[in-house]
Parts: sequence; C-alpha cells; structure tokens
Amino acid sequence: MANEYRISAEHAARIVKNLREASGSNVNVIGEGGVILASSSPERVGTVHEGGKRIMAGDCDEIAISAEMAAAMPGTRPGYNGVVMIGPQRVAVIGISGDPELLRPLTKVAAIAVREEVLNAARHREEIRRIVSMKAQVADVAERMKVVALNGSILAAKLGDKGRGFKIVVAEIKKLAEAINQLIEKFSED
Repeated sequence: MANEYRISAEHAARIVKNLREASGSNVNVIGEGGVILASSSPERVGTVHEGGKRIMAGDCDEIAISAEMAAAMPGTRPGYNGVVMIGPQRVAVIGISGDPELLRPLTKVAAIAVREEVLNAARHREEIRRIVSMKAQVADVAERMKVVALNGSILAAKLGDKGRGFKIVVAEIKKLAEAINQLIEKFSED
C-alpha cells in the first residue's frame, strides 16, 4: 500500500527546529528504514538510526536508549524515540537526545502535533485534488456548451428567418460558455 501520509524534508526540518528550541536537545525525524530525514546534527541526515529503524519496522512503538544501549546500537545516542502513527500507518519517528525519562512526555506530545500536521497536509492535498477535478469538469461543460452553440448556429443558419429566435438562444449559450472559461482562468490565477 502506498504511503498515504508523509512528512516532507521541509516539514521534518521545521519539526526539528521547533523541538530543538523547545527541548534544547538534539532532535531527529526518522522515516522509512530508519533513515534520518532531518536532524539538529546535519551530518546525521541520510544515515540510519537503529532505534528508529526498529520502530518503523513495527518491532516496537518507542525506545528509551540509555548510554549503554547507544554504545551497542549504531547511529544512536542516549534519548527517547517514539512513533508517529496515523491509524495503522507508521509515518515517522521523533527522537530527542538526553534523559529518556524526561523526554518521553515531550516526544509523545510532539508525535501528536506532527500527526495533526500530517493529517492537515493530507486534507489540504485532497482539497486541491478535488478543486482541480471540479475545474476540469466545469471546463468540460463549457467546452460542450461551445459545441452545442456551434451546432445550434449551423442549424439556425439552415433555418434562415425561422431560426432567428434560435440564434438568440445559441448566442446566449456561447456567452455563458465564454463566461465560464473566463471564471476558470481567473480561478487559476488566484
């Protein structure tokens, strides 16, 4: 199943910046395979965090890493790492260096905030998709109205004087189609 929810590199960097300011500690946002997406230690970006890898694999939901554990786990430092879940999907891991017991509540609150941000971003993407779809449907209606107007003009011309009233209706249909296209263009600019 495709990853419906995701954290962009920019979003991960904002999370790291905000949590670093709040905690004063080093922070990582970890993605699939335990790869560090953003970190307050830039040299760690792109490396694998063993604890984050275990969490993203579903082996556990959180890991409190002691100094002893960090020595045995490649790519880790003492701290607390917790999963960001949306439904059954593991979206990311938030890791904060320092005393795991002190950082556990902050990491859990951060995971909730990140989950809400990711959900909002997904809703925004869905709204944009719907708007684009509706725009295409309205443009299709306008195009079909133009075709009806063209066919109506041909028929009115064949009818001669008897088609005068029909010409007025056809002209109005054409104006409506043009007005719809202008609204679509204006909407696209906004």
